[in-house]
Amino acid sequence: MNYSNRNLTKLMDLKFNKDYYRFLEENADADINALRLTSSKKCFDFDFETAITQIECRRKNKIKLKDFVSNTDFFFPDPVSSEQSSHQGVARFHASLIQDSQTVLDMTSGLGIDALTIADYAKDVTAIDLDIKRVNALIHNSLTLGKTNIKVIQGDSIEILQNSDCIFDVIFIDPSRRDQNNKRLYNLSDCSPDVLNYQNLLFSKSKRVLIKASPLLDISQTIKDFEKIEKIFVIGVKGECKEILIVLNSEAGYVENKTVSLEAVDLNNDGNIISSFQSFYPSPDIENKNIRKITYALISDLQPDSFILEPSAMIMKIAPWQEICERFDAKKLGVSSHLFVTNQYPENFPGRVTRFKKIIQKQDKKHLSGSRFSVISRNHPLSSEEIRKSFKLKEGDKNFIYATRLGDKPLMFITESL
Repeated sequence: MNYSNRNLTKLMDLKFNKDYYRFLEENADADINALRLTSSKKCFDFDFETAITQIECRRKNKIKLKDFVSNTDFFFPDPVSSEQSSHQGVARFHASLIQDSQTVLDMTSGLGIDALTIADYAKDVTAIDLDIKRVNALIHNSLTLGKTNIKVIQGDSIEILQNSDCIFDVIFIDPSRRDQNNKRLYNLSDCSPDVLNYQNLLFSKSKRVLIKASPLLDISQTIKDFEKIEKIFVIGVKGECKEILIVLNSEAGYVENKTVSLEAVDLNNDGNIISSFQSFYPSPDIENKNIRKITYALISDLQPDSFILEPSAMIMKIAPWQEICERFDAKKLGVSSHLFVTNQYPENFPGRVTRFKKIIQKQDKKHLSGSRFSVISRNHPLSSEEIRKSFKLKEGDKNFIYATRLGDKPLMFITESL
């Protein structure tokens, strides 16, 4: 770490500026635009825009990075790095895949949430980033949080890796998913660095590689793109899909028509697992030519007090429809609806479970007007908003209207929260 850097010295000086901390505390909930107007003619002995950035980032990340934000000395170099950083719960999941005796390289550290979290688990962490401001902020935050086992380097991680003799137990990489015009990118070949192009380099420096990718990544194509996949995680926080994590292992080997282990994981804000569901792609039964069939529901299966199962966003990515039917004794409502019905309460189902009440008939429309419902449309001719307007419904979260298909027939039905 280069502690002589002038910008880093200025950053460290903020720790001793009482006026800076007082400004942050007094304006934590202030309107930023109004604050700029009222402060335009004032003189401060600290950089005003830096203070504004801290206020904005702390406010936006009070849940996502709550444990980091709770430390008044934690510094955000810019808003973009905080937007692109891992949720602290997800970072803890990443770190849980690391053993305490291992050395880790974070090739694209950014704000450093992953590097700082992994440092609690690993023997030591090397973090690289192109942006000197982010490098300085990570050095500052490492010192602030007492992470003495982090080495921070500024530069191009690919070039550094190509010219280094260092070997790591694990390489973690979160390729940049923004182009020069700040447009979002989803395919790994479009991201920077292009991990698909540097697989041999990565495996020459580590046996195990963790790649953080967009939740919109095509899993089937990813399995074709990488020869040595150990596992793929689809990770979410409280039902919201956050990322796909690809675990590569040089010892995994290449098998034609390979079957890859998939796991959908839902975490809470602290990184504790709410639910997990394991599956495979493609199903091993396909190779054995003993293909399991999805069981589809009939109208008679929709009985009062049966249960409607709506898989989480993470489950939707791995599409384990046969496994859901088998594990929860459930039947699928339609080919493309991805909703299920079962007569038995589904313990530990990875998604929303509600109780079926009744199918909506034409004569019910007038009676439902003004009622409160959450509306979910799955493979139905009408969108949720069109149904809400047509039925004149108010927003609600205890009762649900599902609009879907049973076979080819559109239908709507009412369910209630458990």
